[in-house]
Amino acid sequence: MTHSIQKSAALLAFAAIGALAAADKVETPLRTPASVDMRFHGFLETRLRANLENWELDAPNSNPAMIEMFCDRDRKADRKLLSWSGEFIGKYICASVLSYRILRDPRQKAQLQWVVGEFLKTQASDGYLGPFDKANRLTGNNWDIWGHYWVMRGLLLYHEEFQSPEALQAVNRAADLLVGMYLDKDLHMTTDNRFGQMNHAVIHAFTKLYRVTGNEHYLSMAKWIVKEWDRPGAGLYMRMALEGRPMYEFPGNRWESLHDFQGMADMYLLTAEPRYKTAFTHIWNSMLVGDRHNTGGFSSGEKATGNPYDPKTIETCSTVAWIDMSIDMLRLTGNSHVADEIELSTLNGALGGQSASGRWWTYNTPMNGVKEASAHGINFQCRAGSPELNCCSVNGPRSLGLLTEWALMVDNGGFALNFYGPSEFSTQTQGGQTLTLAQTTEYPADGNIAIKIRLQKPEKFALKLRIPSWSAKSTIAVNGVSQNEVQAGTYSNLMRTWKDGDTVNLVLDMSPHLWVGEREVDGQASIYRGPLLLAFDPAYNKMNPDAVPQLDAKTLRLEPVKTDKRIQPWVLVKGTDAAGNEIVLCDFTTAGAYGNFYRSWLPMQNASPVPATPDRPAWNNRP
Repeated sequence: MTHSIQKSAALLAFAAIGALAAADKVETPLRTPASVDMRFHGFLETRLRANLENWELDAPNSNPAMIEMFCDRDRKADRKLLSWSGEFIGKYICASVLSYRILRDPRQKAQLQWVVGEFLKTQASDGYLGPFDKANRLTGNNWDIWGHYWVMRGLLLYHEEFQSPEALQAVNRAADLLVGMYLDKDLHMTTDNRFGQMNHAVIHAFTKLYRVTGNEHYLSMAKWIVKEWDRPGAGLYMRMALEGRPMYEFPGNRWESLHDFQGMADMYLLTAEPRYKTAFTHIWNSMLVGDRHNTGGFSSGEKATGNPYDPKTIETCSTVAWIDMSIDMLRLTGNSHVADEIELSTLNGALGGQSASGRWWTYNTPMNGVKEASAHGINFQCRAGSPELNCCSVNGPRSLGLLTEWALMVDNGGFALNFYGPSEFSTQTQGGQTLTLAQTTEYPADGNIAIKIRLQKPEKFALKLRIPSWSAKSTIAVNGVSQNEVQAGTYSNLMRTWKDGDTVNLVLDMSPHLWVGEREVDGQASIYRGPLLLAFDPAYNKMNPDAVPQLDAKTLRLEPVKTDKRIQPWVLVKGTDAAGNEIVLCDFTTAGAYGNFYRSWLPMQNASPVPATPDRPAWNNRP
């Protein structure tokens, strides 16, 4: 099976023109390559294909109101729209373009062209791209501008991939409408007492559009929104971040504000003003310490609370937004710890919200609990003509597509490999030849990773391998020769003249590590094997979840086991408690696949909590 991200020569030429039109003033330590082919195998390939076959290709047919709600907005259709109904098609386009960049299935391209073509026909003469009638559009009383943010972002991705002047023109017209309505006017984007965090997120679309067009009005609009953030009644993002306040204390502390923060990161790159970087990195670090759960998921009841043990809803949209924002943090800092966090969130919190069938995603993916389809958990969003559409069903798949943004990155000296797993990545070197990195491994089920280099001719560059912070003992050998200075929580920089057939063997420490709980989970711990959170699922055990024996951190040992269950876990291991009672644990992604209650916080003795810091996450505690 072949998956690829291959931009055409015309697209690469366009990217260069765009950079000249509005070049960033700051060069980030890490960047997403301009061109890369990706192939994934094993568990991840199965999940990508399941999403394609059972959701992505069918969603527009099963939910025709995704487009039709825009067609009849000025007729008496009585659709009883949600404030955020306009976001659904934008999120769907974003996820589908990213998925196409991996899978390259011609059916995806054909469907995207049809969906975008039909949607563009609905744009009003003034540029409006929302689903509301003339009396209710862009009033500030709903999330109409938030819907425009997603539509603009989706169409920009589509234009980037397919070089569609029609899509770009539609984004420009929508942006011009907003600029004409709001820029330097005594009119605010929200009057719904939500602190502007939804509608102000459109800053992130304006910063992206400015890069493509170089239109100074779009940068001016972004700067205007920055001022709006700190007015009374708004989110106060810049002011409170620069005061050193954590995100959960912001008035605007809901998950939607993470896309405002992405605009903040862009503003640093576009203006080189240090305050933007200071604010953004402070916010991300405060979220990491106070609001990123053991699953890698973000949010408690759809917002930051400052308590990673808070048992309230961990929304799928929130986790995807955290991954999205973290990719910006990785680009901005080049810190391998951030890549560890993206891996944690993707392989647990995000994939844990996807049905093994690929047909649905959760709204809430709890640390302990059950996994319900979002159409069940938030069925109030279901409408005639769109029975499966809700904020999470269209956004969850984006977490898989975002692999294209962080799995392999580049810097001025070479390449940074962040993703480990059975795969092949091909990209261009500075010398203009194709480099392929082919991984043979069972990771994350196993810590042995073999990376084969394929090159037409020898070339000198750096290959930076992410050494996870949880891997206490790691080794690297190049063509059988051991390398020194393999340090956890860093990139191991292998600078050499590489030739075709060179092999790198990386061995990571897969012994268990813990997050010892506090507050609501005092006396309990989460167990990790590599990047995977483990969970108790009664489907693989004889005991009930409330009868899980107390484990001992000092004697904890895990060994792989097998099952004949229809849904095969990514990882299945067994251990024993102090009395010799056996317990079987599976990966968090598989936990609850049969609709049963599961637990990822388990009774644990002889383990003490470790204060979390941005450089030492709480989940790296070795027993």
